[in-house]
Amino acid sequence: MKLTENNINIILIMHSTIDPVDNNQKQLRSISSVLKICTRILVHSIEDLNRLKCLDLIDNVSLFPHGILDFDSQKRRKIKNIFGKAFLSLKNRVIASYGFCLPNKGYEELIYAIHILKKKKFNIKLRLFCAIYDENNLDYFIKLKTLIEQLNLANLVTLNGDYMTDEESLNLLVNNDLIIFPYQKTSESSSASVRHGLATGRPVLVTPNSIFNNISSFVEYLPGFDPENIADGLIDWYTNRKYVMESDDSRNELINKQKFKNVSKLLINMIRSLEINS
Repeated sequence: MKLTENNINIILIMHSTIDPVDNNQKQLRSISSVLKICTRILVHSIEDLNRLKCLDLIDNVSLFPHGILDFDSQKRRKIKNIFGKAFLSLKNRVIASYGFCLPNKGYEELIYAIHILKKKKFNIKLRLFCAIYDENNLDYFIKLKTLIEQLNLANLVTLNGDYMTDEESLNLLVNNDLIIFPYQKTSESSSASVRHGLATGRPVLVTPNSIFNNISSFVEYLPGFDPENIADGLIDWYTNRKYVMESDDSRNELINKQKFKNVSKLLINMIRSLEINS
């Protein structure tokens, strides 16, 4: 209240507006009176707008893009043919996934998908870059490691749980055929991890999860969530070449508009406008 009393604008960015299913004490409705005093609430999807509208939060809510890291993928990518497209050898298919080591990210399903592809003699390697979120999730990392060993996939799947800088992560991600995000259930409205994938300029493959609705123009979709769907989607991607490559100028232009260097300008202009009109 002191901020508003002193005529100071409050801008709140919300990455999720979905109430937790198992905790009634953490519902947005309980803080709706506080949210109403914000000058602007910025959200990343139409679904977020509608959820806040149900709380009578309308005039101070705006859509705002979730930024993508600034990264020159053209200079960093090492594997190209003379046409500038990825060189996809049948014997050297390599994909990657990236994000925190959490159960809802779909890493187990992805590992099982690689096992299915192995049985079909569809050669493909997977690099998992999944930083251990905290000590409570160390058991899940060990579970993934054990699963890889049990399925005899050690020569096909590598698991990296290290925290890395954005620069280190992007330099590793950029040299893969595609980046895959097999998310399962999530209460988030937008994914920061997938934007790392987009920043590389590589094709991005995702599950049909609503968290990806606000980047649907930038990604390719898997047919479903389970290991069979993921395996089928990867076969289709490689077999039919139904993917967006680096040469797709329209996709690159859209991604460039959402890079932080451009999104920050939008935010600065918004702040200036609010200051002038307050």
